[in-house]
Amino acid sequence: MKKILTVALAVLMLSMTALSFTACGDKNVELVAVDAEDLLTEDFGIAVKKGNTALLEKINAVVDEWIEDGTMQKYIDYYDALAKNESPDAGDLKLTWDFGSATETITMYTESGFAPFEFIKDNNVVGVDVAIMSEVAQRDGKKLEVQDVAFDTITTSVKSAEGDAVGAAGITINDERKEEVDFSNIYYSSTLVIVSAKDKSIGKVADLSGLAVGVQEGTSGDLIISDAKKDAGYSYDDTDEQGNAVTRTVKVDGSTEVKQYKQYALALADLKAGRIDAILMDKLPAQAMLASSDNQ
Repeated sequence: MKKILTVALAVLMLSMTALSFTACGDKNVELVAVDAEDLLTEDFGIAVKKGNTALLEKINAVVDEWIEDGTMQKYIDYYDALAKNESPDAGDLKLTWDFGSATETITMYTESGFAPFEFIKDNNVVGVDVAIMSEVAQRDGKKLEVQDVAFDTITTSVKSAEGDAVGAAGITINDERKEEVDFSNIYYSSTLVIVSAKDKSIGKVADLSGLAVGVQEGTSGDLIISDAKKDAGYSYDDTDEQGNAVTRTVKVDGSTEVKQYKQYALALADLKAGRIDAILMDKLPAQAMLASSDNQ
């Protein structure tokens, strides 16, 4: 059973986000991001090379402190608004970090298409994960170097890196990844959503059966829908109405097409053009992506 982070994130967990845009010539298409009813919450952690307990403890110190005093939520709110092309007030949040004359480096591997955790603003990678690791580096007397790479290479990059290195990209903690890296304490719990045209409003992974589904390669959405196509389906631990532990299985027909993308923006372009039927992804990045698309 997954542990759910007890942070006040409820205000961000709206059941649906609807935004309109013009696509396919003059056809007006309204997209919605609907919570997937048949999946559990996914927990995010920062990946660290196995055995690097010193760095892991320093990351946990920042994560735990920011959750406890509300700073984490402030950063989530701030970068979520910024990613949606709004003009949020940073208040007392630190947005720049002075690494001074530090010569030692912490390398952060990320993929910058996952707002509000990491995204490009004014030619720089910014976001919640960058803030966390910038604070860790500064407190440790080091500087942070951000490497923007393909998502599915992040844990491998951390595993093989020399020196202090982390993977920070809204990475879901799961058993497969734990075999390659260690994870920090949970700093955010995310709901997976299905982005589709409003007239479809797909709310279950099972309802994606027979459709063309876009995912970012190597993400939870990719792993889940790919497993759901197999004979055994995708299984997860849950509780029933009486609080008893149960195992649930999600399956889709083998004709379901899973299209993998390096970036969600490419999946969105295909969804707009009608080349795929839906995108399976995390909620806040979906909301930011649609809001940004709507404002362009």
